[in-house]
Amino acid sequence: MKHGRLTAHKLPLSLLTKLSNLIAQSKAKYGNKVDYFFALVSGMLGVLAFAPFNIWPAYVVTICSSIWFIKQADTLKTAFKSGLALGLGFFGAGISWVYVSIATYGQIGLLLSILITLAFVALLASFYAFAFSITWKVINKFKQWPISLIFTISLLLSEFLRSTLFTGFPWLLPGYSLHSTWAFELSPIGGIWLLSSLSILTFSLPTAVFFEGFKKQSLLCFALIITWGASLYLPHSEIQFSEEIGKLKTTLIQGNIKQDEKWLPENAGPTLDYYQATSLEHLDSDLIIWPETAITYLHHQVEPFLAPFDKILKESNTSLITGVPVFTQSPDKALGQGRFYNGLWTFGDGFGLYLKQKLVPFGEYIPFQELLGPIFDIFGQPMTSFQKGESNQPSLQIGEWAISSFICYEIVYPELVRSMVRDSDILLTVSNDGWFGESIGPLQHLQIAQFRAKESSRYLIRATNTGVTAIMDAEGSIQKQLPQFTRASLTAEVKLLKGITPYVQYGNLVVLSFLFSLILLYSLYFTIRAKD
Repeated sequence: MKHGRLTAHKLPLSLLTKLSNLIAQSKAKYGNKVDYFFALVSGMLGVLAFAPFNIWPAYVVTICSSIWFIKQADTLKTAFKSGLALGLGFFGAGISWVYVSIATYGQIGLLLSILITLAFVALLASFYAFAFSITWKVINKFKQWPISLIFTISLLLSEFLRSTLFTGFPWLLPGYSLHSTWAFELSPIGGIWLLSSLSILTFSLPTAVFFEGFKKQSLLCFALIITWGASLYLPHSEIQFSEEIGKLKTTLIQGNIKQDEKWLPENAGPTLDYYQATSLEHLDSDLIIWPETAITYLHHQVEPFLAPFDKILKESNTSLITGVPVFTQSPDKALGQGRFYNGLWTFGDGFGLYLKQKLVPFGEYIPFQELLGPIFDIFGQPMTSFQKGESNQPSLQIGEWAISSFICYEIVYPELVRSMVRDSDILLTVSNDGWFGESIGPLQHLQIAQFRAKESSRYLIRATNTGVTAIMDAEGSIQKQLPQFTRASLTAEVKLLKGITPYVQYGNLVVLSFLFSLILLYSLYFTIRAKD
């Protein structure tokens, strides 16, 4: 029995040693290509930690592997290539829906669709390569610092850059892997960036301990125990970040208009008729929501036509918010005759016009248009660019209540939501995820919205064309939802809340304080050890 217990105790170390020897033998035969192949696979596995799979240990494999490849890299170039391979696997599997949208609805041909998708995936993967390179450089110069802390800071920096450069693409951030864990409760405290730091730091520890020993990671382990303990305590505490101030009976209408038929001129009238007819069946609701660009006519064209409908809504004290393209005349000749916007229009017992601020690259505008615009014209895809709406737009008003609204892609920006939620009683996001077909994209999009609800402690309404249409509470839990690819409506009571969460109040100051405290603790530890 003693021998059995000893064997069981040594088993994890034995397996890691055997794995290390196996990889070393393979590398001796095939070179660093072995590392790149395993990095690619470990990146692909990490996608399973996110919606719709939510198998969080899968991201443990990705992060543990990252530490492994960095420690095994003999040069900066090797570390960079390993990070690039892992990123290619992660984003190649995780955002495969980009190809669906480009190839199916972009009308630019198979070859160009593949090239654009590969280029986009490679661009995103380069941020992981950047994180690997920084970590390798730092740990080889400052050997006393734990690799888990250095990698956490490096990857967070890279993910922050990915989320901000060229309008940013903050999709599949590390913190979203913790959605199905109790760490999700920390969202109102530090938002997605605190959860991302917690995810990377926690999941990197096993490999870090294997290479550097437990003693070097002990301070991190202590900090993680406290942090995870706090997330476990929060649901059982009496802490409340918001309080109820009212309710709205709300109806969401999911038109399920096929994407390749949505903008056909002959479908504009019947589509509008459907939304109107369905809304007239729900005049007992306080609020009715139509999805992104539910109306395909321009706002100034359709407004007079809907005047009788607007009057009916006012008489029943019902507000209606719909997505609609907006055109404004411009005196600036350089901009042509005017500007086009992706907008949200409120009428009936409400008012306000919101213009989308965060545009989708290649979908709503072409980056570096002077260079790339002619290329798309060659392939028969001239694209009309939308313009970006102004920041600090007023909230949409529903009677006496204020709604912070976000169109499609905007809900993935935590800082944008945080800046707009302060003076609102509820969050609204409308989308047309029909672009993504039957891919995992819409379900990832839904999960991201759940984080925004939890971070701000507000109910969030999500109205979409093809799904997933849903209502989620201030805890980020889905209360009601419609199945995808069905024409239906959803009615539920939505609570109006007021209050400010620590994340809304302080933003990224929380996660920066967390990381700075760890750096300070290790600096003090090094100082004390040097004196001894």
